[in-house]
Amino acid sequence: MRRMKLSDLQAQKRQMFIEMMQRGALKRLPRTRPRDPEEEQVLNRLAHLRWNRWLQNGTLVILAPRRWRLNLPPENE
Repeated sequence: MRRMKLSDLQAQKRQMFIEMMQRGALKRLPRTRPRDPEEEQVLNRLAHLRWNRWLQNGTLVILAPRRWRLNLPPENE
């Protein structure tokens, strides 16, 4: 069996991982563990507050009952 330094093996594996990510061979898997109910409530509340803030300052415009437009500022600001 060929001997190899651990650092060399890690570098080789890291390079293989980067190449696979660039090719799109590896995808991030969806979360499989259910969220804590309290965490889910907090995230839903934060999303609701953000939605309402966007409505108030005009960032979010409701076009129809199931259509909306999000006006984002340019990235260079």
